Amino acid sequence: MLIVYSILILLLLLFIAIPLSTLHITFLFTHQGDDDFLRLKITLWKVISYTLELPEIKVNLAEKKLDLKEKSKGATKEKKKRKSITLHAFLNSYHNYRNLLRHVGGFYRILKVFFKKVTITDVKWNSRFGLGDAASTAVASGLVWALKGNVLGLLSHFVRLKGIPTIGVVPVYQGTLTQTRLSCMISFKIGHAIVVMLQVLKHWRSISSNANKKSKKYVAGGTSHV
Repeated sequence: MLIVYSILILLLLLFIAIPLSTLHITFLFTHQGDDDFLRLKITLWKVISYTLELPEIKVNLAEKKLDLKEKSKGATKEKKKRKSITLHAFLNSYHNYRNLLRHVGGFYRILKVFFKKVTITDVKWNSRFGLGDAASTAVASGLVWALKGNVLGLLSHFVRLKGIPTIGVVPVYQGTLTQTRLSCMISFKIGHAIVVMLQVLKHWRSISSNANKKSKKYVAGGTSHV
């Protein structure tokens, strides 16, 4: 009986602690020529972690698809697999996403409130590039500086951007070169994410219920005139 009570108390503590805990996501993206790399490391309590890596991201223009090599690593095992994302699948996902935004009432408001509780720190965004021409590279360098500043400024309106971002643009006046490295830490309370999911689910059920009522009303009205 003591063991049962101990397990119940432990589960209760976890039930209370998890929503109040902060989830940290370490984001890293690098681009060099035709090679792209993406890594997301999710950490909870500095003990539990899950890492997702895309060490190879290749654009296949001939077949209109994106070839990915994926590697994930949890606490116990590591998985590797390859997959492709076709243009048709991407467009289909995009249309489904647009339909979700169109039909889920208050989705933008819910998302905006959640983003305001998301904190982004340790932003580092450095780039090196050359266009093969000194004059063009110099002009493009100023444009890239402005673009980065605008992106970070826009981002600060949606999330809590803490600390001073480290950004750099190094023009290479001889040769053609493109290199970018972007990293940051994204943090939010698990409880806030749970609230957002529940709110979206509530709106979705409400819309589905209203759609079903309208459909039944239409059928009933149609049959009454037969």
